[in-house]
Amino acid sequence: MDNFPQTRDANETTKHAMTYADRVRALALSFPQTYEDAPWGFPVFKVAANKLFAWMTERGEHVEVTLKLTAEEREIAELLPWVRRASHVGRYGWITAEVTSDETLAATLEWIRESYWLKAPPDVREAAFDGA
Repeated sequence: MDNFPQTRDANETTKHAMTYADRVRALALSFPQTYEDAPWGFPVFKVAANKLFAWMTERGEHVEVTLKLTAEEREIAELLPWVRRASHVGRYGWITAEVTSDETLAATLEWIRESYWLKAPPDVREAAFDGA
């Protein structure tokens, strides 16, 4: 075995080739009735009739994602050093997560699911957790 080069599973190779922004976008747009818009010059993700559930700004290799959480989830999230109350909309339950590692990405992707669930129409919101 020592004579053979180390190989990676195709899914693992694809995962590492995708940037954090690519992975955020892929999940956000995988839910029913979602679309991407850019009314302020950066990507925002909406569901149904113009209901915003997340937005993203890229800072080099890092990404900041702003999204809505339940009060309970927000209370826990704000204890993390890479999460802060969102500017302008924080009082309405929104936080901003700075994605700088696979660990911060994993948490942020779960929160995107929750934000979609909070903003989506009742007939499609369960799709947020299908296959999660």
